Amino acid sequence: MKKVFVLLMLTCSIGFIKANPIPCTPVISEFYLVDSSHWYLELVFLQNSCPMGLTTLDGCNITTSIGTFYFKNGINITTDSIIVITQDSLQSPLQIDRNGDFISLKDFTGNPMDELRFGNILYSQISAPAYGQSIVNYGYWCIPAGGQATDAKMEYHIVKDNNPTIGFNSFTPFNATASTTTGTFTGIVYDNVHNPVSGIIIGKGGWWYMAPNYVCEKFFGSALSDSAGKFSIPEYSGKYSVGISFQPSFSLILLDSLLDIEPDSINYFEFTIDTLLTNVNPNSFQKDINLSSSPNPTTGETTISFGMPAGRQYTKALIKIYNSSSEMVRILPVSIGSSQNNYSVKWDGLCSDNVAASGIYYCNLELDGRKVATNKIIIAK
Repeated sequence: MKKVFVLLMLTCSIGFIKANPIPCTPVISEFYLVDSSHWYLELVFLQNSCPMGLTTLDGCNITTSIGTFYFKNGINITTDSIIVITQDSLQSPLQIDRNGDFISLKDFTGNPMDELRFGNILYSQISAPAYGQSIVNYGYWCIPAGGQATDAKMEYHIVKDNNPTIGFNSFTPFNATASTTTGTFTGIVYDNVHNPVSGIIIGKGGWWYMAPNYVCEKFFGSALSDSAGKFSIPEYSGKYSVGISFQPSFSLILLDSLLDIEPDSINYFEFTIDTLLTNVNPNSFQKDINLSSSPNPTTGETTISFGMPAGRQYTKALIKIYNSSSEMVRILPVSIGSSQNNYSVKWDGLCSDNVAASGIYYCNLELDGRKVATNKIIIAK
């Protein structure tokens, strides 16, 4: 059972993160991990892939956490055609850590062409695959908000597929609606005294790897919590942020936590809204508080700063740090008074158990018991 604590915040959009962006159409369309020593890597160079004019893989390489592995000479590139890479395609055996690794494809000049990150590493796009499971760079059409079908553009999202399709159907799983790529996203919504909450819209969030301001209905499942607070949604596998909103106002509750859906499985979460919904006016949440941290990313210590809204008086301020599993790992009290508006506090990067770990953390500002702002902090050691 996974419990997720939801922060009530009025927001007009959900921020998306894409680490180390590569401004070209993806080249890696599928990675199939057969067992500890056998794998397949499917590459497709589309018309707008980079670098332009590349006709062979001579001098190109694949870099992982273990090292760099060069292609054998003579592997030709045909635009829009699939290339299946195996150990026999490389000059030395490629080593990949199944629990967490990156596969970085580089051209003969050392420039990146595409990268896949999975498992327990920083900026991972998806959880570690099981043997016999593939990771697919799924392509789908998105229409800009307020646009027409003719304005559609192709976006890509990393999903898992229990039915690998190496060698055909590039950028599209064999059956993208089947249980081989989708799981059931289900759970219960509670208020902060553990009463079930009905009439809450679950979904309408944004994919972790998706560009903002585009309507991609194919990736936006949603459901309404029933009288028991329960909901159930068929959803594509992968990492994504979730949107939760009130009905009928559709005022957003921002969940600053990433969910990971596994294919062909039931993925259960409990969402606890830590402010009572009764008589809550969504417009009362502060939108003029700027919470920031510097440096960010950081190798450890960072200074968290915020400004108090003009004309408001508070008696107690807390900075609460959560990890990516929504577990609170540190509380930092802030001494406030009426003589100043700007405050800061240092976080040494350590959790309550004095352990410092690389990863994504969530810094929440709480004024007089109400959360009013949040910010992401990245620790990269």
